Amino acid sequence: MIQNATNEELKIKIKDLENKLLEASNACQVTKKASKNYKRFLRFLPYPVIVRDAKGLITYLNPAFSKTFGWTLSELKGKKGDQYVPKLLKTELTDKIKALPAHKNVLELSTKRLTKDGKILDVMLRAGVDKDQNNNPEGMIIVLRDMTMEKRIQRNRDAVARISQVLPQYPDLRKLLFYVNTEIKELLETQSANTILLNETQKEFYFLSATHDDPTTRERIEKARFPVDELLSGQVVKTGNSIIVNDLSDGRNQYKSRDQNLGYKVKNVILVPLRNKDRIIGILAADNKKTGDFDDTDLETLNTIAATVALSIENARVSRELRKAYEELKSLNKAKDKMINHLSHELKTPVAILLSSFKILSKKLADFPEGTWRPTIERINRNLDRIIGIEGEVYDIVENKEVFHHKIFSLILEQCQDEIEALIAEETGEKKVLTKIRKKIDDIFNPRDLVVKDIFMDQFVKKRIKAIEQDMAFRNISIIKSLESSSYISMPFEPLKKTVDGLIRNAVENTPDGGKIEVFVIKKDNGVEFMVKDHGIGLTTEAQKRIFEGFFSTQETMNYSSKKPYDFNAGGKGADLLRMKIFSERFNFKISMTSNRCRRIPENKDACPGSIQECKKIKGPSCDGMTIVKCFFPFSKQS
Repeated sequence: MIQNATNEELKIKIKDLENKLLEASNACQVTKKASKNYKRFLRFLPYPVIVRDAKGLITYLNPAFSKTFGWTLSELKGKKGDQYVPKLLKTELTDKIKALPAHKNVLELSTKRLTKDGKILDVMLRAGVDKDQNNNPEGMIIVLRDMTMEKRIQRNRDAVARISQVLPQYPDLRKLLFYVNTEIKELLETQSANTILLNETQKEFYFLSATHDDPTTRERIEKARFPVDELLSGQVVKTGNSIIVNDLSDGRNQYKSRDQNLGYKVKNVILVPLRNKDRIIGILAADNKKTGDFDDTDLETLNTIAATVALSIENARVSRELRKAYEELKSLNKAKDKMINHLSHELKTPVAILLSSFKILSKKLADFPEGTWRPTIERINRNLDRIIGIEGEVYDIVENKEVFHHKIFSLILEQCQDEIEALIAEETGEKKVLTKIRKKIDDIFNPRDLVVKDIFMDQFVKKRIKAIEQDMAFRNISIIKSLESSSYISMPFEPLKKTVDGLIRNAVENTPDGGKIEVFVIKKDNGVEFMVKDHGIGLTTEAQKRIFEGFFSTQETMNYSSKKPYDFNAGGKGADLLRMKIFSERFNFKISMTSNRCRRIPENKDACPGSIQECKKIKGPSCDGMTIVKCFFPFSKQS
């Protein structure tokens, strides 16, 4: 009947049994028949029972007591039974009984008791006390109920609830996991509790968070990394099943390196998988339980917490990706704004020059009758105003991310060319002016037929360096050459010249006076590598991301607008490297770049004095920044 009752009904019936037991004890007359029935009743009671006499000595204990605490009647009969009472609680029951009012003979007490093997149990104790006329105990019967599992389950539920409630308070994942691991360590009463994540690329485990009794060991754990096969956690990842091992002594040699790396011996362990939607991402682990063995209740608790931990890790990853995307968006917007600024600058400058040139042209035409040329100049000015208007349209197009630079420039230049040609021919009939303007526009803007030539890179680069050295003679920079001879490559002369010259010029413009540049031509099995290595200021990480995107400059616009080619920090016209990138795609060579920013000027806004001698921060012979650009030109089939 008791077994089929609900939990609440069971408690009520047990209460009734205890009351009847106490009543029977108080009313019982010491007769053989009554004594026999009394002991039979106690023997079948499902809860531990102890009967004491007036001296406090044990006269009886039932089988349920032996089952729960381990001691038999023969071991404790005639004794006070102090063996099963914790030292700090030796006088607790006696003191409570003495404090009972005269009219009360029943005591209820939540306390702890020991088992024969030293395990501490949480118990609910009810004692019925027989008293004499002077209110002194003449004997008592004690009923005990083991509350350990019940309290433990409630404690686990409270911990899971706490963990769920604190999630918003720990935006930092490591701090959250440290809190969770601390809760696990206390709940399971272990030496250590850890969150282990799987690096699928490296096939290894690393500890995202750890707790340990020893803080030094904890730091060591968090630095450790293990191949998947070196830990029991590897089995959890492979099978997807949780693992409890209460004795690792048999596998001591197998896990010797693990213990050495962790800094302590793992004697027993419980491991549960951390799962996201489609795979196992790690392990929740606890080891070295201080009392008893890991059991199913520990497993249930850890599995419940693991679901929360896995969700937190996944949320953190999503949050990290969102932050990364946000930073990337900020970076793109910054690059876009800079590009718009440069594009505006690149359009305004030639327009300003054209305006100035036509003013000069107007003066030169002053000897002609004004009526023959003034309308033409006014039409030219109106069309230049149209170009300025188009510049505003370019801004709007870039804002909407529809960047068609080459189409816009082709349209502008074609309109300028035709308009200028028609107007001058019609109004002045000046053949020489028309021819000169036509030739100039053709030289600058018209596409030319590119003739592929066989070029030996070592000889070509040597000639280009010689020409460049004349243009940069005002700079105090050494160019160190290492040019290996090899077979020829097949490529048009002009794009190769612009690529080689442009890379060397960029290196010069990013290297302060007193620095050096190394230029290499290196023979490869299937081609030739051209490399320029400068020991200058280097590029920031942000600049390296955008350097080939076009119209992106590593300098602020106003920093280079007043400088001439080969000046320090004169670089800034972002289309230069974009042009090289387009050349590489068009003529089948590869271009790449690596760079380290000088640590003394980590940001673009940080200024370099332009001379190693003037830089007070430099103690050595050169900057500690460096940029390397490589171009690989494959051999043609004929060569």
